[in-house]
Amino acid sequence: MNRLLTAADIVSASPKPGPATTGTLGLASGGVEPLHRHALLRTSNADVLRDLAGRRLGAERVDFRNAERFEAVVNLIELETIGLAYGTTTCDMVSDHRPADFIRVQMALKGRAVSCVGGEATDVNEHQFAVAAAGVPWQMACQGGHQRLTLRLDPQALRRRLTALVGVQPRADFAIDPAIPAAEPQARSLLRLLDFLATQLNTQDSAFPAAVYRELEDAVHVAFLCASRHRFHDMLVDPAPLPEFGLVKRLEDYIEAHWREPITIERLAREAGVSARSIFRLFERVRGYSPIAFAKSVRLRRAHEMLRSGDPAVTVATAAAACNFANAGHFARYYRATFGELPSTTIARAARS
Repeated sequence: MNRLLTAADIVSASPKPGPATTGTLGLASGGVEPLHRHALLRTSNADVLRDLAGRRLGAERVDFRNAERFEAVVNLIELETIGLAYGTTTCDMVSDHRPADFIRVQMALKGRAVSCVGGEATDVNEHQFAVAAAGVPWQMACQGGHQRLTLRLDPQALRRRLTALVGVQPRADFAIDPAIPAAEPQARSLLRLLDFLATQLNTQDSAFPAAVYRELEDAVHVAFLCASRHRFHDMLVDPAPLPEFGLVKRLEDYIEAHWREPITIERLAREAGVSARSIFRLFERVRGYSPIAFAKSVRLRRAHEMLRSGDPAVTVATAAAACNFANAGHFARYYRATFGELPSTTIARAARS
């Protein structure tokens, strides 16, 4: 961590408070506390909050300032691929958090805070949301009286949804900007959707069937992908395909159709009628990875299908050879990095089913 947040950050790094953007959506208005039916903590004891934060919220350090009249509320509900939380304290608070397996999106309902990831501080106020990536340490400094809604997103589910939307699998580490301008239409659409979902979860006698909540979770993932900034953002908010995207998609279709054959950059250049350097630049600009990396991902997917088939004639060696992996050791390493297990494990599980 390049920088340690202090409570002073909430004063020095944030603009003067104004009317909360979210207040008009009902999340912090009308006297109804967001997610009050899913209370995790309600206390006037700072040590109780410290204990809960360490056990349930991944906090390593929680410090308070001006805590003479301390009150804290934490409400939390976790669905299959998303979570929603509401939190507030009456005093200034600074917390350090361990790496989590979910993405955090912080939205201010009232007051100000600062989120810090990798030494980069991002204001959480009426003007913008803050995004903290999964798998990295994270800090937050909150002003006394600050109220926030936190959206938790499963990064694997988010990546699957993005893959379905853009047609190819992005890299696992595709970069998402840490700030989302709250006034932009896509951000307000995300907040309205969360407002609807939070209201529904707060209403005891109008629960949806589980299938409806799954659809709403998918909708939240899509709304976040449209609101946040990343290399695929323009493809999602602008349905008109760019000429570069069309060429890349044509080459991807070509690779999909000829995956059993040797795929070289020279062969792709002849198919596209452009230089090999142009193809590399196009893929990097549009997709963020090389055409050869895409070809490898296609072959790994095909190998995965073979190994899961339960066909007794399929072995690790035959699947590797059929998918143009000359080195079985390299194939096993690539396979494990992609699917989280060795190819022999996939075969054994398929044989038992």
